[in-house]
Amino acid sequence: MSFTLGVYLDDNPHAGGHMADVAALDAIDRVLMTGSEQAAQIAADMHKADLVGRWDALVADEEVGAILVLTNNRDAARLTLEAVEAGKYVYGEKPGARNVAEMEAIVDACRRTGGHFTPCYVRRTYADTREVRRLIGEGALGELWSLHASWITSQADLRGVDHWLFDAEVAGGGILYWLGCHWIDTLRFVTGQRIVAVAAMTATQDTRISVEDVACLSVRLEGGAIGTIRCGYLQSPYHGYDDYQLMTAYEGSLGTLSHLSHGEVTLRLRTRAEGHSEAGELQEMRIDDARPGGYAYYLLRDVVEAAAERREPLATEEDALYVLRVAKAAYEASASGTTQALQW
Repeated sequence: MSFTLGVYLDDNPHAGGHMADVAALDAIDRVLMTGSEQAAQIAADMHKADLVGRWDALVADEEVGAILVLTNNRDAARLTLEAVEAGKYVYGEKPGARNVAEMEAIVDACRRTGGHFTPCYVRRTYADTREVRRLIGEGALGELWSLHASWITSQADLRGVDHWLFDAEVAGGGILYWLGCHWIDTLRFVTGQRIVAVAAMTATQDTRISVEDVACLSVRLEGGAIGTIRCGYLQSPYHGYDDYQLMTAYEGSLGTLSHLSHGEVTLRLRTRAEGHSEAGELQEMRIDDARPGGYAYYLLRDVVEAAAERREPLATEEDALYVLRVAKAAYEASASGTTQALQW
């Protein structure tokens, strides 16, 4: 298969990892890049990359099978909309836009043109995520009753408080948009259930930024399970994660499952479910976390294959809209002090 990937690149924190994926994926034999000086530098160093002068020329090029958009949320929404209006497949950072309305426009354009937008909800491709999904789906926990997810990372001060990530006008949201979004998506992916109610508190503890740097959500799933999502730019001065800072946990009528997704990824299962364990003893599973590329190789591969086959990719614009609607409900719940219901 011969495949040409377009890339728009301008100040994205994960650009290095994404471009390592592009370089590693043999299915991509040509890369056409535009954007900032950073794009020019990467194009000069990548043997299969060439620089093009204009974004509109990239979108109009019929040989470009898909476009990777790596920039801030404000510009990403505009560029993605222009590309899917032309029927392109677009792959970009989550959440993909600053708000629900911007993503709704992208969803509408995809429905009209047959294009697609894949937000980088990379955890869908991880072996540990898929194992959690399998165990829950096979009934290892029985009826799901409760769940929890945490993602606590380094403070805004360590990342640079002047970065666009912390500017409400450009980013649209804070920690919920950058990292909490992963758990909102993952919980749906592994349980097969959407969030139907949200109560929340958000706060901006570092007053130099204009987005929330900590968020605590209480949620209810379609099947009745309730749980919490906690995320924050809170660590200082260190990097890396302790068990409670990057993890998920699930409790059901027949068992419990904890998912420690840092370092040597570990699942810990206790269950009475038939076919899994009737004695309730602890089962500890180590998951091989080795992945090629730099950041989301398997998700990029899926986008390329989906674009070539004109099929639906693993994650779509509808998934991006779902996460943004949940985040919006969380912001409204925090502002109003009332639980927000979500209709699907």
